[in-house]
Amino acid sequence: MDATASPKALAEEGPDRDFWIAHLGAQLREQRTGRFTVEELAERAGVSAGLISQIERGIGNPSFATLLRLANSLDLPLASMFADPDPGNDHMVVRRADRRRIEIPSQGIIMELIVPDSERKLGVVNMTIPAHFDGASVPHSHEGEECVLVSAGRLVATVSGRDFELEAGDSLTYDASLPHWWSNRTDSAAVMLAISTPPSLGRAH
Repeated sequence: MDATASPKALAEEGPDRDFWIAHLGAQLREQRTGRFTVEELAERAGVSAGLISQIERGIGNPSFATLLRLANSLDLPLASMFADPDPGNDHMVVRRADRRRIEIPSQGIIMELIVPDSERKLGVVNMTIPAHFDGASVPHSHEGEECVLVSAGRLVATVSGRDFELEAGDSLTYDASLPHWWSNRTDSAAVMLAISTPPSLGRAH
């Protein structure tokens, strides 16, 4: 993964860009069906019914904030929308090439599940945050404790209104019940490892 790639390059790289959009749409439809109509979910999430319909048909290009709102409205961690695990996985070892992942082509965000699945007591996710990304529109707040480790680039973590500037090698540990989000105020993508207990990726309250 090239931590210096531009958001546009990250969004367009690889032949499987359309696969991720279609996969996210299929997962959203599966999680919604039998629980809410498109209109009901749209009202709960604060997004348009037309956009949800487009995402489910694999022709939308959702933002990270939109996916967080949808996951939260379905009372699900965003990790539930990751690619299905390898059926041959022994649920202990995760090879680099076999990580479950979500790509958000519209923003160049890439999330990789480091643990075998989301049904764990510990959540570990590798995230690529594109240049100029601002997560303030959807702050997180959930039970437990969280630690983030920046492995490439620079990020600003905001916890309960307080900014922490983090460079490669820096980590931050905090009470996850406090509102928090991440921003990348640089011209290059950054990569961080987010570790939480219990797992909470994608819950924004």
